[in-house]
Amino acid sequence: MLAGKPANYSCPGVRSWGQPAAAGLLGGLHLDSAPMADASTSPTPVLRTPTGAALPLAAAAAATACFIGMDATAKLLSARYDAWQLTFLRFASGSLFAVPLWLWFRPPLPARHAWPLHALRSGLLLLALVSWFHSLSLLPLVQSVAVGYTAPIFISLLAMLVLRERPSRWIWAALALGGAGVGVSLWPELSATGAPGSAARIEGLLSAALSAVSYSGVVVLARHQAQRDALWSILLVQNLLPTLALAVPIFWLWQPLAAGDLGPVLLMGLLATLGLLGITWAFSHIEATRAAPVEYTGFVWAGLLGFALFGEVPSTWTLASAALIVGGCLLLLRR
Repeated sequence: MLAGKPANYSCPGVRSWGQPAAAGLLGGLHLDSAPMADASTSPTPVLRTPTGAALPLAAAAAATACFIGMDATAKLLSARYDAWQLTFLRFASGSLFAVPLWLWFRPPLPARHAWPLHALRSGLLLLALVSWFHSLSLLPLVQSVAVGYTAPIFISLLAMLVLRERPSRWIWAALALGGAGVGVSLWPELSATGAPGSAARIEGLLSAALSAVSYSGVVVLARHQAQRDALWSILLVQNLLPTLALAVPIFWLWQPLAAGDLGPVLLMGLLATLGLLGITWAFSHIEATRAAPVEYTGFVWAGLLGFALFGEVPSTWTLASAALIVGGCLLLLRR
């Protein structure tokens, strides 16, 4: 669900960051992607007619499916590899696609003065993705995605505190609904702390929340930085920097990679890259506020993949939590 939204985006995070989402934060966060330059830099004009919006909306929905697919792939691998190794594999596999794309298009790299902020953003993105993958190893897929969707609310709050952005009158209601949604997710576990696995599920929920907060810092930094870097340059930087940062520490944590896992690892990088390109193209052709609700189709994909791959059936508490969090994020669309 590691997060791929335009830098000025304040609704559902593109998770899975592999999220965007993030997103999946990358998934819920779309954390597999990093915030992109404002879509207004695209030479393609934003389409505003209903007929012109159909294809961009379909692209946004397909991108969401890619991010959730990346999350599901990471969850499959989490039975054999810890969150740190999964994060390294995610960024390394993404680099295998980012480097050739950058070499093909050859856009300029970010200016020298921008590299410290790029490094800080990459560090926050790395923390967000490690936390996200850890939550995926402990929680049902749809429950992680639900908590991950609190990222837009944290983004609005952090932008208000750090960037002094003037909050809309709906922000407090959105914060209340988002907080209530997380509380609903936590309540069954807090009320049954002695039950088997309850402590691990609480840890997973807190990890997903940490991922959402970290990702909100990534997006707010992107807004503050106000970069207009090319898509291919950002794709390169936001894959290579975390890969290099983990290259030495991962030596002590490395578990031998089974030959049969090479395909899923490459699939993580491919899905994250396709999701990032799809959501960026969509936001260059349609207003973000129109595309944002489409991303909640991620809950459908999370439910379907969670059931098909892991035998997970969302509980009433999880569905109620998701409804509250989605309601809070949708309030952020109002001005």
